[in-house]
Amino acid sequence: MVKIHPVVLFSILDHYIRRNEDQPRVIGALLGVRTATGVEVKNCFPVPHTEKDDVVAVGKEFLKQMTDLHMTVQSNEELLGWYATTADHSVLINHQSCWIQDFFTNECDKPLHLVVDTSLTGNSIGVKGFISNSVQLGDNPLAAAFTQLKVETVCSETERIGMDLMIKAKGRSKLDPSKQITNSEGIQSEIDGLQQSIARLLAMLETVSAYVDDVVANRRQPDPKIGTKIASVISMVPNIKPEIFAKSFRSSIQDMLMVVYLTNLTRTQLAVAEGIGATR
Repeated sequence: MVKIHPVVLFSILDHYIRRNEDQPRVIGALLGVRTATGVEVKNCFPVPHTEKDDVVAVGKEFLKQMTDLHMTVQSNEELLGWYATTADHSVLINHQSCWIQDFFTNECDKPLHLVVDTSLTGNSIGVKGFISNSVQLGDNPLAAAFTQLKVETVCSETERIGMDLMIKAKGRSKLDPSKQITNSEGIQSEIDGLQQSIARLLAMLETVSAYVDDVVANRRQPDPKIGTKIASVISMVPNIKPEIFAKSFRSSIQDMLMVVYLTNLTRTQLAVAEGIGATR
């Protein structure tokens, strides 16, 4: 199982867009963490390389320096493998890919090879994940057999908020192409975001409540995994009386409104000071 974060796909596409005109594809390193069920790709960076006929050169020293710098900031992550782009969805792996895979085999254990289809077939980005196993005859290696892995996209809370904003901004541009979103016009206020989060939480609670009611009424077969997750979530909810929670919530809202008020007041005072300074 390969889990990949959206920021990785954005970085790969940005690398492909900025490539040289005579460069058919780009490659780069994948970084993240290994889990009990597979790997989770959280970051990536481009790696310079050249492909010409039967000659492939990869910036080994560049890869080492960039990996060391990244691990200085994210010490819990490691080099997982490499990515490559393709403009032809029918050709995901070629013989140069086998050579590059061998190169990364010396840099990390069981390197992951991620292929990103930039042809946008069907208005979608195709992402395939592979690992390789050496095919040998005795002690002599003959070829590399690539095995495809399941790939899914996962989002952290911060990434999900950013993706929601991008989707909503795209929807507004379709409705009225003449209007362009500038500065913070397309960004929700904190109160609007809080309201939507509460509405989403209520919808989830209603779904869980309906499931529990169906199980209790024998209208649905119970699932031990779902029951364990529900119990785990309930155990994390603090035991607070409703009136105490409401008071704390109102206090937090008042604090937030006070911060917004003071921010606007400070901005107004700075604007007035700049106007007075300009007239002198």
